[in-house]
Amino acid sequence: MPTNGTSIRIEELHHHYGKGALRRQVLQEIDLEIGTGEIVILTGPSGSGKTTLLTLIGALRSAQQGSLTVLDVELCGASASALVEVRKHIGYVFQHHNLLEALSAGQNVRLALELHPDLGRKEMERRTHAMLEAVGLGDKVHSRPGELSGGQKQRVAIARALVAGPRMVLADEPTSSLDRKSGRDVVKLMQRLAREQNVTVVLVTHDNRILDVADRIVHLEDGRLRSFADAVTSDTERMMGLLAWHNRSGSLLRQLGEMPTDAFRHMLSEVTREAEEFVRATEASTRDAFESMLEQALEAFTHKIVDVLGAEQGSLMLLDAERGELWSKVTTDEGAVEFRIPSDSGIAGAVVMSGATEIIPDAHADPRFNPAVDQETGFRTRSIIAVPLRDAKGEVFGVAELLNKKDADVFEPADAQRFEELTSSMAVILSSWNQLHLHQPVTAVEETS
Repeated sequence: MPTNGTSIRIEELHHHYGKGALRRQVLQEIDLEIGTGEIVILTGPSGSGKTTLLTLIGALRSAQQGSLTVLDVELCGASASALVEVRKHIGYVFQHHNLLEALSAGQNVRLALELHPDLGRKEMERRTHAMLEAVGLGDKVHSRPGELSGGQKQRVAIARALVAGPRMVLADEPTSSLDRKSGRDVVKLMQRLAREQNVTVVLVTHDNRILDVADRIVHLEDGRLRSFADAVTSDTERMMGLLAWHNRSGSLLRQLGEMPTDAFRHMLSEVTREAEEFVRATEASTRDAFESMLEQALEAFTHKIVDVLGAEQGSLMLLDAERGELWSKVTTDEGAVEFRIPSDSGIAGAVVMSGATEIIPDAHADPRFNPAVDQETGFRTRSIIAVPLRDAKGEVFGVAELLNKKDADVFEPADAQRFEELTSSMAVILSSWNQLHLHQPVTAVEETS
């Protein structure tokens, strides 16, 4: 996620409609921070306040209570002219493309440049053509909206949103009127252009097919922010409850009562097939989503621990007891490299066998150290802390390592104690992540430390 600063900071934001007996609270106690270049998807049921929050962020209406800072401008209590100035730096993509039918694609895109009178006519034309080329519509400059498909119209809307070089793009249900492929193409295009231009994107959607384009998903319900994991759990419970109600036994008994034997056999076959497909789909989606969440959490936690303890690098080696191996992923300039070594070898293997923390002041002077990982990654290991990782039963399932204390100092027993405390807090996540990777096909590599 290419962030560099904060684009949006919201603190204790409240918003309501109406007065007196007709007053309705729409947003309550909203606290949210979105970094520059971050792509955030905002989900939630209809009426939860998503569009209201988006329009407040977009300076399309005045914030009432709390603090809402967008592009370094406080919008609560801001003047009309201040709101207009902020809007000049925001691109908008709406649920429906909102193109003017009387204008060509190029003219619709160019409209967004009219807010920037400092640009000359030739520069406006150049930017318009370049942006339509970027969205794959360079040959549609003179086409009217009526001559374009739904996906092409939404691409024109994206071009219009980005042509002025905004610092932020706000999109409200941009795929709702599109088929699966067109919707996917549109959001992937938005993601690519945002990445290239380091633009912050906040996207409201009900479309679960596009959630993977986000760096982060924020869920709004009853005017309050909720954990996305809680929201998914709640939605799954409601879905399964509805399924159970729809297929309650009384209904099935009535259907089966007069069913011929051959039809019953066919139905059993179909139910079995559908059940197997359902289990496969839910297992795969759950595994993929859970594994993705764990990997991101572990990466973030590891970076934080390395920073807190003043090390140059951290690594995790997890135990695959059935294979008798320790495995780890190490990031290099070429990408992530997975290593596997015998679980009784090297310094990490010694920690697994003994269950005791090791402090190694000079790695290359220790006969158990193997420099293969250094040779593979280009990293120069000097000193090591290796801490055993224990599951809920107290059994060692891996080793966490810190490499090289900064400023050329060696690690002290106090560092090891803090490291043990921090890694013990991660044990549940680490143990779960390790279980996800067991029984996967692997490629043998050289023994490492």
